[in-house]
Amino acid sequence: MIDRFVKPGFRSAAPYNAEHHDFAWQHRQLARMMSNECPIPPSEGVREAVRRAFDIGHLYPYSGKDLQAALARYNNVAPESIVLGNGSTEVLDVLVRLLVGPGDETVIASPTYAFFESQTRINGGEPVSVPLTPRTWELDVDAMLAAITDRTTIIFLCSPNNPTGKGWSTAQLVRLLDTGIPVVVDQAYLECGYAESFAPLVAAHPNLVIARTMSKGFGLAALRVGYLIGDPELMDIVTRVRIPFSISLMGIWGCLQALDEPEELAYRTEFISSEADRLHAAMQQVDGVESYPSDGNFVLADISASGRSVSAVVDSLLAEDILIRAMGAHGLKGSHIRVTVGTVEQNDRYLRLLEELLVPVSRGV
Repeated sequence: MIDRFVKPGFRSAAPYNAEHHDFAWQHRQLARMMSNECPIPPSEGVREAVRRAFDIGHLYPYSGKDLQAALARYNNVAPESIVLGNGSTEVLDVLVRLLVGPGDETVIASPTYAFFESQTRINGGEPVSVPLTPRTWELDVDAMLAAITDRTTIIFLCSPNNPTGKGWSTAQLVRLLDTGIPVVVDQAYLECGYAESFAPLVAAHPNLVIARTMSKGFGLAALRVGYLIGDPELMDIVTRVRIPFSISLMGIWGCLQALDEPEELAYRTEFISSEADRLHAAMQQVDGVESYPSDGNFVLADISASGRSVSAVVDSLLAEDILIRAMGAHGLKGSHIRVTVGTVEQNDRYLRLLEELLVPVSRGV
């Protein structure tokens, strides 16, 4: 059998479950409140930039050094500290392949982005999960430090954290950086609220790597552009390993235009943040629901006290053409749901239907 030539670990690797994306594309009438996408379409300026790029779509793109420079200015770091990727997933994949091998361990604050665990396992490593504090979802730095062994090669964080929405502080991060172990922080949701950017720390901490994306606050998920910010020496190695020309010309020019529209980004951040606050406040008023404030473009809620199962609520909302996520894949099976900020109309309808689903049960009607 040909599969005997496949290296150990890959044969049993669990693929990322993209069924909810495929399902949403097959049912275009659904309100996509499940994948943490931006509810605001690209600006006309970005659309025009993408159209101009597509007009010469028969040509290979260039490496995107102008986008690299623009992102360096945006983050106030040196250009050589930036590596572009086909979404942050590409450059994170390369980084994990560089730092994790058979017998290595990664320390992961959880619940969080499932990609950290899956990539660790695919590369033969062992993920070590360190729970956030119960109910408050705070980072337990002492427990993270206690989990480190001589086999630890990465400490993984997400800030703002998916799915809890909480961002971490510089003081917390520096304690982990002081170990000297590579600390990888996914800051994909930074433009969705007002969490703290860790980009200023990179120059003084060569073991810090930050992953960012143009998919969330900028609302350019279809263009698939992400990037790493890190020590230039390490970023040079990542550049040598990653696939060349993995970013389309449409992605480069569209993202350049988006970075040149700061007022548009400010509008998006304010809209997403205010609607996330509104969703959180409204869900808190529903009997049997405990929701959590979020600096992301989503809100996590525990509905276990409502008397309804997560699957029943998700299915009932789906029947009303609203698609949200159960949080079983994030280690919160049977208790939590996560809803992505949608348009004002989608958010209003979701809140009305959620209350109709839960209030009669919780009041014993």
